[in-house]
Amino acid sequence: MGKLDEFFKSLKERRKKRPEVEVLEDIESALRIGDLGQALALTEEIETETNRFLALRMILRKILDIMTNPEETAEQQDVQTMGDTVKEIIPLINSVTHRRYRAILLADLAVVLYLLNDELNGDFALKTAINLSQDSPDVLREILMELIRRGLLRKAGYAMKMVREPEKLDVVLVHLAELFYRAGDPERAKLIMEHISSPFHKAMALYYIASIEGENDRQKALKIIDAAFKVAEQVNDPEARFELILKLYDLKYSLLGEGLSLREILSGREAPPQ
Repeated sequence: MGKLDEFFKSLKERRKKRPEVEVLEDIESALRIGDLGQALALTEEIETETNRFLALRMILRKILDIMTNPEETAEQQDVQTMGDTVKEIIPLINSVTHRRYRAILLADLAVVLYLLNDELNGDFALKTAINLSQDSPDVLREILMELIRRGLLRKAGYAMKMVREPEKLDVVLVHLAELFYRAGDPERAKLIMEHISSPFHKAMALYYIASIEGENDRQKALKIIDAAFKVAEQVNDPEARFELILKLYDLKYSLLGEGLSLREILSGREAPPQ
């Protein structure tokens, strides 16, 4: 038995020494035919943190595709089977120590768990993802956008409440509002703006939306700018308020086809008539 044990140990070591790019390609091939078990088994061969992250992200995305588009995928897997697969992937996610990578994976896992109606574990995964991404606004933006895109609006609101620094959250929400408005989804953009706490950032969100709207409907864009002016008046910091008002005036004059008049702005005169 000793020689047999050595043989299998040697075989395992040789498998681990395979180029990780080759392992990733095998994982991709397994996912292409819906073999999640094989993809998970192959992931254990990967030692590099970045490559393990890529492998797990591919698997989680495949799970989401199967669950949200069953009619477009050849795989037919029941909830119980998918739940068992998710249980297998959790230790692999926990093996990732990089905060940024782990936050992204846990956010994807949370969405999967919500779709499996496992709200308790989904909330735990989401909370951990938000805590890990507190210093990474771009990761936080991706987490919130994915929740909103999946229609998990209540969970997006839950995630927003967990962000410790409102200023960082506001920056993220401004970008999200702009993205959804540009994508032709004003309702979701409006929903996001309701969560912006800072008058400065709320006015900036209106500024970006007015810029987008100005390409199609000038009158509507001008009304949005006027609303932004009213919000800007609530900004306490005089320098930030002046910078904001200057940007709003610049956009308004541009939409009206006139040159920006600094004399009028500095003298406190109103913006040009519409």
